[in-house]
Amino acid sequence: MYVGEVMIAGHRGARAVAPENTLISMKAAANAGATWIETDTQLCEDLIPVIIHDKSVRRCTNGSGSVRHKPLSELKQLDAGSWFAAEFADATIPTLTELLQACDDYGLNINLEIKVHYEEEVELQVRKTIETIKDYGFDTDRLILSSFSYNAVKHCLKLWPEVRRGLIIEDWVPDIARLDAKLNLYSIHLDHHLLNEKLAKEITDAGKVLQIWTMNDPQQVDKFTRWGVSTIISDNPGLLISAAKQ
Repeated sequence: MYVGEVMIAGHRGARAVAPENTLISMKAAANAGATWIETDTQLCEDLIPVIIHDKSVRRCTNGSGSVRHKPLSELKQLDAGSWFAAEFADATIPTLTELLQACDDYGLNINLEIKVHYEEEVELQVRKTIETIKDYGFDTDRLILSSFSYNAVKHCLKLWPEVRRGLIIEDWVPDIARLDAKLNLYSIHLDHHLLNEKLAKEITDAGKVLQIWTMNDPQQVDKFTRWGVSTIISDNPGLLISAAKQ
């Protein structure tokens, strides 16, 4: 939700309070007052987009091995919640279609990161992701497609130019004007540790929406709002929303 002039978005749902990138986590973000979530999609063996961050299932399930080399039927057997807390044992890895339905149910908008672990497959991955969203019929006014991968964003522009695009940056900020000439970006999504007031002004003066990740300190919301940050992506959206209201 907006607090002052900044939007607080849930990172992988609300990963501080529920197992990340599960539908339970998305619901927790909505219950906390978030109206946007940032989440990750990649392909499984069947070329179906699923919602999980890592290349491997090991960290966030009771399984092992790469997401890309498991069929959906096998991924669905995995427990994606117990690693976080026993009460979440029923959580599974959602498909992108299930996520879209959940976001409709909970009134959530989506910043969907195309998580590229295999750069040679980037065009295939973007195409399958876009096909899935189009087949579902999700409202594109409630969607941003983003990626760390320059090529993924480029393919988003080529395959679905009407949808807003964001480039995620974690180390250094390239020449925004030159970058934008190639990608026609809506937003820049920056590691908040990189941001200073001068850089924030440069990005917003270029006409780009500025989002930062992953910022969990309620004390810093005012500062980033003053700097022109549009969206703060947080593991605990409820904490930042309640703190900013006080």
